[in-house]
Amino acid sequence: MQEMAGLSGQATACANCAAPLGGEYCAQCGERRLHPDEHTLRHIVGEWFEAFSHGEGRLLVSLRTLLLKPGELTREYFRGRRVPYARPVALFFAVNLLYFLLTTLNTFSTALETQMSVSPLQQTKQMLVLDKALGPQVSATEKAEVMADYWALYGSERAAVLAGRAASAAERKADEEKGVAASRHPAALEAVYRYQERFDERTETLSRALVVALVPMLACLLWLTLAPLRRGLPELLIFATHLWSGLLLILLLFGWLVTGATRVSQWLLDGRIPAILQSDSYASMALAVLVAIYVYRALRAYLCYPRIGCAILSAWMLAGLFWLLQLYRLLLFFVTVYALH
Repeated sequence: MQEMAGLSGQATACANCAAPLGGEYCAQCGERRLHPDEHTLRHIVGEWFEAFSHGEGRLLVSLRTLLLKPGELTREYFRGRRVPYARPVALFFAVNLLYFLLTTLNTFSTALETQMSVSPLQQTKQMLVLDKALGPQVSATEKAEVMADYWALYGSERAAVLAGRAASAAERKADEEKGVAASRHPAALEAVYRYQERFDERTETLSRALVVALVPMLACLLWLTLAPLRRGLPELLIFATHLWSGLLLILLLFGWLVTGATRVSQWLLDGRIPAILQSDSYASMALAVLVAIYVYRALRAYLCYPRIGCAILSAWMLAGLFWLLQLYRLLLFFVTVYALH
């Protein structure tokens, strides 16, 4: 150890490769010189604070730029100005974590009843769920009757929500038990509902991991679209990462806005909720407009195309995002089904 330190108590040889140190960093491997005070509690606490404040500052700057200047982060990345911002993948996972912790929307975590009621492969999904919930020994006729009873009960619940008579969790549970008892196959329908509970719980967890699949899916769509313009896949992957991060932020803030407006309306109107806040159609249209504006601005800043060209490309991108979301939900359904067994 004595040959590693000088009179000042500082190391004179690299602790990693033992090469002589002529400065603060080793010329051979880049290891920093070890100082005697680096093992003190004050120094360690200071390093934690510095790392946290520096990382937090980069993240906040990245989030602000992502939200207010769509496409700018990608341009900065390829300009070589990367130090002030969080790395694209780290930024995506940070936003992803914020979204799933704080969101009030179920854009990515799709419940089983919704999965079975939408295309594609609607009938295939229903038959697969019945096979998993009831087993192969149940006849096809009984499965069809169980599914008919399931949709009848689901339809009555949906009609109550659309009529503004949304029930509490306890009331929904009581209505479900009554509907099961009145069905032609109570035990089988009960098994479907228990499977649905397990499915919804598992898909909530899996959706947080599978949402990352949307990034390469979008990058591939962009690459196929912009290949004649010689836009490389790695470049488009960075843009897709930033774009999905921004869209997750929009979904998060939009969910807060709708929830806040709903609670304020209940407070002002003695518990009543306006029809515009009860219908998913109005919220979906407003969200679609926000997404369209964001995608247009991101493409315009990133590609620097004329307005008309960016508008056409934005319309194509919105259609692509819709189908990518359907593909993602289909992937999430099959992954969840096979993860349960």
